[in-house]
Amino acid sequence: MDETVVRDADADAGTATADPLGDLLGRLRWSVTSTDEATPGLGDRIRFAGDEVTFHQIVAGSARIQRVGEAAIVSAGDFVLLPRGGPHTVTALEPLELFSGTLRAEPGPTALTGRLPDVLVACRFVVREPLVGALLAGMREERRAGLAGRAGSGPVVTALGNAVAAAALRSWIENGGGDGSSWRVMLRDENIARAVDAIHADPGVRWTVAGLARVARSSRSSFAERFKAAVGAPPLTYLARVRMERAMELLGRDGASVGQTAAALGYCSDVGFSRAFRRFTGSSPSAWRRVAGAGAAATAPAPALSGAAAS
Repeated sequence: MDETVVRDADADAGTATADPLGDLLGRLRWSVTSTDEATPGLGDRIRFAGDEVTFHQIVAGSARIQRVGEAAIVSAGDFVLLPRGGPHTVTALEPLELFSGTLRAEPGPTALTGRLPDVLVACRFVVREPLVGALLAGMREERRAGLAGRAGSGPVVTALGNAVAAAALRSWIENGGGDGSSWRVMLRDENIARAVDAIHADPGVRWTVAGLARVARSSRSSFAERFKAAVGAPPLTYLARVRMERAMELLGRDGASVGQTAAALGYCSDVGFSRAFRRFTGSSPSAWRRVAGAGAAATAPAPALSGAAAS
């Protein structure tokens, strides 16, 4: 690699843009693929297949959102984003007004989206961001206009949805989502973000510190230190964590076998993968697959968006 390029990249590493979070959010693009409104009564439950990124706005009332392995209690004014989708249920804890939709992420940076939780809750979103509340109201109005036959509603809903999703991510980060210091450093180091993108894009690659440093256009000597400062863990430790989190998804949500999961994540043997998985989760891959699969079966059988609540 050209050492001049490496030196230039290292020299630029600490340079911050005026608005690093804005730069990153500005490169994220979402297409709104469907929307729905529902008014379930107390105790009613709506099941979502979660084939795509899903959002829910709690317009009125309160609800429990249950996904395999976790649950969140939300109330009027909250906004929920499931960045990786997944089967889940919304149960009304009181009469509920719910506005939901699905999003398809266009190709873009994963340094942000790859680190998001499975269920992201922007608490009191409409109260904190009254302008965004108006955008969500506009999405609902455009949806109704489209159902009534008005042409051009789809692109308008997508434009509004982009703004809402960006504002929700910003609100979550500003109000303590994730490790705040790590986010700030990462957002200011585009070179490290490239390495994080590469890990999330294909964790099964046999990455080395030197290989990741090349992706980051950085010298090996400075890369590991900068990576740890930005992400909170050394490169290969972070890679191992991403692999295990992906393994949990493959075994649970996708129903992959232990052998398929090990191969997809770059392990030479099922034994080595099983040992690493047990260290990370405290459970064997096969036991995790049985438990997670049973949980998914309890929440899965429903269309992606159904306004009809079932008790």
